[in-house]
Amino acid sequence: MNRQSFLHGALILMISGLITRIMGFVYRVFLTRIIGAEGMGLFQIVFPILGLVLTLVTAGLPLAISKLVAEAVAQNDKARVKRIMTVSVGVVSVMTVILTITMYTCRGFVQHHWLSDPRAFPTYLVMIPVVSIIAVSSLYRGYFQGLQDMSPTAWGQILEQTVRIISIWILAAYFVQFSLAYAAAAAMMGMVLGELCGLLFLIVAQRRRGRLDDVLPEGATRSQESVRQTLHAMGEIALPVTFSKLIWSLLFAAEPILVMRALQAAGFATATATTMYGQYSGMAIPLLVFPTVFTGSLATNLVPSVSEAMAASERYRVRIRLSQSFTATAMVAFPTAVVLTMFSGPLTHYIYKEDSIGPILAVMAPFMFLLCLQAPLTGILQGLNKAGIAMVNSIIGGVLKLVLIYVLAARPTIGILGVSMATVASFTVSCILNLWFVVRYVGFTIRLQALTRVALASCGMFLYMQVITWRQNPLSFSSMMLAIVGGFILYFGLLCALRVLTTRNIRRVPRIGPLLARLVSWMPFAI
Repeated sequence: MNRQSFLHGALILMISGLITRIMGFVYRVFLTRIIGAEGMGLFQIVFPILGLVLTLVTAGLPLAISKLVAEAVAQNDKARVKRIMTVSVGVVSVMTVILTITMYTCRGFVQHHWLSDPRAFPTYLVMIPVVSIIAVSSLYRGYFQGLQDMSPTAWGQILEQTVRIISIWILAAYFVQFSLAYAAAAAMMGMVLGELCGLLFLIVAQRRRGRLDDVLPEGATRSQESVRQTLHAMGEIALPVTFSKLIWSLLFAAEPILVMRALQAAGFATATATTMYGQYSGMAIPLLVFPTVFTGSLATNLVPSVSEAMAASERYRVRIRLSQSFTATAMVAFPTAVVLTMFSGPLTHYIYKEDSIGPILAVMAPFMFLLCLQAPLTGILQGLNKAGIAMVNSIIGGVLKLVLIYVLAARPTIGILGVSMATVASFTVSCILNLWFVVRYVGFTIRLQALTRVALASCGMFLYMQVITWRQNPLSFSSMMLAIVGGFILYFGLLCALRVLTTRNIRRVPRIGPLLARLVSWMPFAI
């Protein structure tokens, strides 16, 4: 088993996350072309229920596994790793059986009282098997993350998306000729098949490169911790996360119901409201969250890394990790916000062939930095054993979102744009609260100099794109791509010239660092 550094593990997850996010985006575009915005609405309506059930099934254990296994490996405690995994498997198995049976038994109640559009019921039925598959997969992912070996998770995600895309091509394209309800259910079946293939890959990977006998030697330290103590340690981490996710899942489950009723109160028919919710959740949101693949990868790697640093009483390493994450987030979020804000209309037109999605995206895009910063801050709080604080902050943001949806979306002059405004307010408040507590516990000082330089490079990119697209209405696809590609090239050059990227810090990137450092050295004014 190859133990990887923080940067190495983060890089692997970023690359795989980028690949899978692109594949997932292609998957959604293709699905949208087949079933349309209304079909996407049916597909998305059941996801809050899935999130709620998965929260109860996994009970926050993947995070606890990642953190505790990292600590046990650092202490060379093989017996504790075995106990952690045994307890986790037992808890997840019991919860999976109970909730899978409950989902099937309560299918009539869900159909008549929960689903805001009855046509989503077939999708709900197909979704039931995926719960047990994802639950077991999460245990393997937590184990590998605790070992700081991110490669199996990365390859498993790529395989999962590949199978899902192929399934969509075959299943949804066939069943759409019968009805939108069956086509949406076929899309969910593609998800089930993808998750199953990803799980099988993780099982094989664990047997080939993650056996505990290979990770820790036979002569490893053996702790005297009992099963009850292990369960208590896991509960201290998992329960706050579980409670947070449970509350958030309930809020998320209430979202489509509240959105549909608010839009109906504004005077929209049920089919129109379903279409508008599909545009928001199935089209605009995937574009908005695309950059979070980078910061989400950082957050996944931050939890075991911060936990290991705290176990070794090396608080300075936590501040270094936070500083790296803060700058990396700005480098990704600033230019993405510029592109999505400037080209929200043309992008959604050329991708989805839908002109009404642009305004929905344009409301949220300028706040990209706060959205992306949420994940690293939450990861650090969890690594510091402050998961309860992240939980409260998330709940505050979620409640605020529902309140604003009720107030704004019910107004005919605002409609679905009110949901976008509520989303912005939600993640902005949660992010600011998380940042305040991280600064309080870690003693971190924000490097305004680095942020200012990234902002200047983004402004240069913005001015270039304005010049390229000046007085072009409507904007052609070729002009838009010239502006975006050229803008990112200019942005990279400005980062080098402003010494945000230097040959010294780029060379530290595993494997590809020397090649990237040579590229940076060719940039004007770079060092």
